[in-house]
Amino acid sequence: MPDSCRRPGNDIVVMKWLGGGKPDHPLANEKGAKEVFDALKEGEAAQAIEDIRHWLVSVASTEGFKVERRVELILQLDEAAQPHQQKIARDYLTNPSRSKFQETRLWGAQVGLWTDLGAAYAALIDLLAADSGSASRLKPQLATLCVRAVRANAAQIKWHCMHYEPAGSAVWASLGKAYAFAEMKKLQQESVPVYPRAALASSAERELLKTLMLAASSPDCLMPLDIDLAERLVTYLSAGFVLTGTHQPQSMHYWFDLAGGMAPKRLTQTPPASAGLRYFSSGEANAKLDGMIRIAETGALPSDLQLGVACEASKLLGVLRHLKLYWGTTPPVRKHDRYEVMHRLNVVNGLDGVLARLAEGPSTAGAESWVTYDISSGGIGAVVGATQGDWLGIGRLVGLSVEGGSNACSVGRVVRCLRLPEKQVSVGIRTFAKEAFAVSIGGGENDALLLNDGRTLKDEVLVCGREGSFDKRSSPTMAFDGANYLLMPVEFSEYGEGFEVGRYRAIKQG
Repeated sequence: MPDSCRRPGNDIVVMKWLGGGKPDHPLANEKGAKEVFDALKEGEAAQAIEDIRHWLVSVASTEGFKVERRVELILQLDEAAQPHQQKIARDYLTNPSRSKFQETRLWGAQVGLWTDLGAAYAALIDLLAADSGSASRLKPQLATLCVRAVRANAAQIKWHCMHYEPAGSAVWASLGKAYAFAEMKKLQQESVPVYPRAALASSAERELLKTLMLAASSPDCLMPLDIDLAERLVTYLSAGFVLTGTHQPQSMHYWFDLAGGMAPKRLTQTPPASAGLRYFSSGEANAKLDGMIRIAETGALPSDLQLGVACEASKLLGVLRHLKLYWGTTPPVRKHDRYEVMHRLNVVNGLDGVLARLAEGPSTAGAESWVTYDISSGGIGAVVGATQGDWLGIGRLVGLSVEGGSNACSVGRVVRCLRLPEKQVSVGIRTFAKEAFAVSIGGGENDALLLNDGRTLKDEVLVCGREGSFDKRSSPTMAFDGANYLLMPVEFSEYGEGFEVGRYRAIKQG
């Protein structure tokens, strides 16, 4: 048996098959399949995912399997992958200090798995659409297959969002095709357990709506952990979402073409006519979202909300408000006009980078040079070159100063990040104020940033400190320009990667 047919890390032949009989494949019989699936339960998660991906391709490409057996094996491989992909997702979201190599490996494992699952389900749908006899014999499994096919494409879209890159037309086309098959079989609203022994039940329609509502919520403006939180909130609220084939002007704000191969769009004009045109909205979920916001504003969390990881009410509130902004009848608009301006910026990364820049000047070690393409009084759009910005992501704190300009340094938070061809990145930054000043808080030594429009302080000021520094029960002192100020906390204003910004009332002390 040729070595080229062997499974990575295993001596079992997987590709050879005998015409007219069962394929010569380990998964063709129950004994061999049991050995393989038992082995897949063990070992390191990333390696298990790699092995499962291999088996998915093998089962999909090996001739001789009956359609029923092929469907059964794809469903089982999907189930076998779930504990491993869940572990990888937790590692990805809860370990921000991982290296770039580790981040790429974990992300690649997720995208690769869901891509292979999506391709396997797409191939099954093609087979079943062309073979009504097999589809009839498999009727008890069809609703589950449709739900999982939609979920596999949805997961690809989510993980591309995690990497701040477009999912691509092929994924959106595959998503639409999977749902269209469910509609053709009149199974789109049939609710089934998504996986054995799991409490979650869903339908192809609900899975499609969850995907569309998340995509319509501008996830490219959220940090990875917040994208995951937004997805959980969307799942929690999904029973109220509405999908129709006819436009209802007063209630439908978005549209999606099942055959269009593109992301959903807000309804700003009449979309091109298509048999696959579907309209959707948040429906009754919008009112429930309002109630959740009111609960979170009190510092509490809904008792039945499964968040996956520990989450403070203030951070949940930020994501809830983000969803509310994009689910509303009126689309969000820019607060400030933008103007096309090209400047070269000196950019530093993070709170420590800004403090070093303020202490050392523009020649700070590690500073990067970016080019703006537009600017407003509240933000900047810039392009980052291929050799820079490996650390970039939503929620990063950046210090900005115009090369050749004054020595002033402003501070902003990355709110949009889109990977472009040739490894460039388009970045949107919301600036907090025109200048940043290093200040001492509570007796420290230049350990925070005062964000202000010049040195004259107003009654209320913004102070940026390390994550966890804002405490509404505490009133620290601030040393600035030879004077001391008592900072009376007003509200938690913003947070990001390793920092948070609080709004304080500044009272000058005698």
